[in-house]
Amino acid sequence: VGGVHYVECPPGSEGGDANILSYKDSEPITGTCRGADETDYVPNSFFIPASSSIGKLLLITPVFSATIAMLFMRAGWKRFKDDPDRQNEAMEARSLFLGFAGKAIIKGTMVFCIVAMVIRFGDFNLADVTSITETEGEGVVFLYLLLFYGFLFSILLTGVLEGFMFTYAILKNEILGIDEQLRRTFSTALFATLGGIALVTTSEVIEGFVPGGGLAAGLIVGAPLVILRKPIFNALQNFSSVLMPEAFTAAEKNYLEAYEIAMEDRIITAEERKFLQLQAKTLGLDASQVADLELWYDQQPTGEEE
Repeated sequence: VGGVHYVECPPGSEGGDANILSYKDSEPITGTCRGADETDYVPNSFFIPASSSIGKLLLITPVFSATIAMLFMRAGWKRFKDDPDRQNEAMEARSLFLGFAGKAIIKGTMVFCIVAMVIRFGDFNLADVTSITETEGEGVVFLYLLLFYGFLFSILLTGVLEGFMFTYAILKNEILGIDEQLRRTFSTALFATLGGIALVTTSEVIEGFVPGGGLAAGLIVGAPLVILRKPIFNALQNFSSVLMPEAFTAAEKNYLEAYEIAMEDRIITAEERKFLQLQAKTLGLDASQVADLELWYDQQPTGEEE
């Protein structure tokens, strides 16, 4: 496996060499326990993660596997969408395609940036930060940390995206209204994530110019988010609707068509209600499903099924 080092400076080792325990097949490294008069740094111990052959393989494998799965799902989506009897399968394939595509694009971008940095500056780890700073400047360390945390964030983001899309694909026809719940939850999570990133980024930028300016960052970012939360959230809802559109079974669509006809004058008469009840019984829909479908139709802005 390789790629891991344990560094220890025991009591009394000031100015001497550090004890370094390297994992098997790791490239050897050396280090000191600072100067003889720098007692504040001793004793201490820490791990240094570095790259290894299997680590590099694990880095790029998820991107290639997600890309292959994305191509398979895209082919299935294209094949099913032209068949009226297989629209549910087409929607499932589309959802899985978007989940794998998001992972391939987001994580693939970060892996590409990491590979490009290694090609430009060579394969280095945290033990080489000091020497790289002296030869290449502090900007390289900033870029290293930016890509490091960006890669960690990409793991979280792609996991969330895949989870939502896979849940939508599996349960959209099993639980009535699950698609709306997933869209709302996804939009809320996206709003909170983007707001948090904006707040942290703004705080760090302001702190670099004005010591203690984090409170100002809270006002700069927080106030617009509070004031503009509705249009921002609506935009995120529209984005979520593109990823996870409304999904109805054939029976639910038939009932909505009948309900739309009955609602042309915006009034349900007793005879029309009897007709709708008979239609629901014929289609195998229970009272709760009928109520949810009618509520969904009534909440549409135009009063028509989208």
